[in-house]
Amino acid sequence: MKLNIQIALGILIFCTLSCGSMREVSIYEPSKSISAFEQFPYKTLFTSSEENGLWGVKNNNCKQVSFETSNNYIGKDHLHIKWNSSSCNYIGLGLKWGNYKGKNLIPIIESTAIELRVRIDSGAISNVPMFFILVDYGGNQCRAKINYLDLEEGKIDTEWRRVRIPLQSFNYEKRGVNMGNIKELRLEFQRKGDLHIDNIVIVPHEHNYKKTKDTFTKVFNSQPIKLGAGKEYWWGINTKYSSSLQFGSSFDNESVVVDLDKSKEVPWNIFGFSPYQWMRVDLSSIYSTSALTFKLKTTELPKLQAILFAYTGKKRRLHKILNESHFIDRGNGVYEAYLPLKSLMGYSEFRWDALKEIRFKILEGTQCEIGDFQLIEFRGNPQKPTEWKGI
Repeated sequence: MKLNIQIALGILIFCTLSCGSMREVSIYEPSKSISAFEQFPYKTLFTSSEENGLWGVKNNNCKQVSFETSNNYIGKDHLHIKWNSSSCNYIGLGLKWGNYKGKNLIPIIESTAIELRVRIDSGAISNVPMFFILVDYGGNQCRAKINYLDLEEGKIDTEWRRVRIPLQSFNYEKRGVNMGNIKELRLEFQRKGDLHIDNIVIVPHEHNYKKTKDTFTKVFNSQPIKLGAGKEYWWGINTKYSSSLQFGSSFDNESVVVDLDKSKEVPWNIFGFSPYQWMRVDLSSIYSTSALTFKLKTTELPKLQAILFAYTGKKRRLHKILNESHFIDRGNGVYEAYLPLKSLMGYSEFRWDALKEIRFKILEGTQCEIGDFQLIEFRGNPQKPTEWKGI
C-alpha cells in the first residue's frame, strides 16, 4: 500500500515538472451543480396508455373515456374524455404517477409546473371545469385549476394548446398536504365538457403571480372604484383567434367593441377582467351599498349576462341577466347600466373578501361597445336600480 502511494506521488511530480513550470494540479474534476428539477425522477405522468397507467377510466352514464390513436400530441395514443355531471356527484380519474411511489415535491414547488396539452374537436373556449388534485399518503388532498394566465394564447381550440399548473398554485398549506410524500395526481371534472388530453409532464416554470400576504389582497373601503384598469388584466379578447371582441376607445376607461359573427353557430361572445391586477379583491365592508356600473354605446340594447367569481368559498359564482330596468338612456346612443350587488341571487353566501373576476356574456345582439366599468355607491331598492336618487 505504501509503495503504491509513493509511485502515485512520483507520477504526479513528474507530470507537473514536465509542463515547464510549477503550478497546482487538481487530482479531481470540479463537481457540477445539479438542479432539484434534474434530480427529480418522476417527470412523466402520461404520454400514452401503454406507458402510463390510469384508474377510473371505466365508462358510465356521466363519463365516456377513450384512448384515441389519431392526431396525438405525443406517443401512440391520447386521452379523450366526455362528461356530464348532471346525475353524478363525482367525475374523475387518477394517474398512477411513478407507480404510486412516494414523491417529494418540496424541492421543486417554487420552480416547476405540471404541463399538459389539451384540445377540443371544434370551436374555442377560454376555460374548462377541470381540477387537478394532489393526494398524499395520509389521504389529504389539495387542488388547483387552469388559470387563464397559464393557458397558451388564452384559449383551448382544435390545436394542441399548452397548459401549465404551477405547483405553487395548489392550496397544499391550507389543506395540510404533505408535499414530501405525494401518492398520485387526480383529474376532476365538473359540469359538462369534452376534452382531449396528452403529454402530462413536470417542467421548469417561473410563476410570476405569487400569493403573498403583502400583495395578494386588495381591500376597498369606499366608492367609486375604477374596475379592470389595464388591458393585461382582461381575457377573452384575442384578435389572433377572433375579431368579434376588440379593445375600444370610446370611453375613459377600458372598453370592448363587440361585433359578433352571425354566421358562426358558437360565436366568441364572452369576456372578463380582474377587478384589480389578478389579486383577491376585498369588498366585504362596502358590497351591500355598492352597484356595478358601466356604459354602452349601441343602437339597440343587447341582452347581457354578468357573472362574478370568487377565489374561494362554497358559493363561488353569482350571475344576473340584465333587462331594461338596469339601463338609463343618456342619449346619442349611449346607455348607462346599473347592477346593485345585493340584487344578485345568493349574494349573502358569496365571499366578498375574495372577489376574483367579472365576466360578461352577450346573449343577444351583435354590435355595441361596453366600457368604463366602476363600482359606485348605491343605497336604493336593488330591484329598481335606476330609480335611486344618487344616480
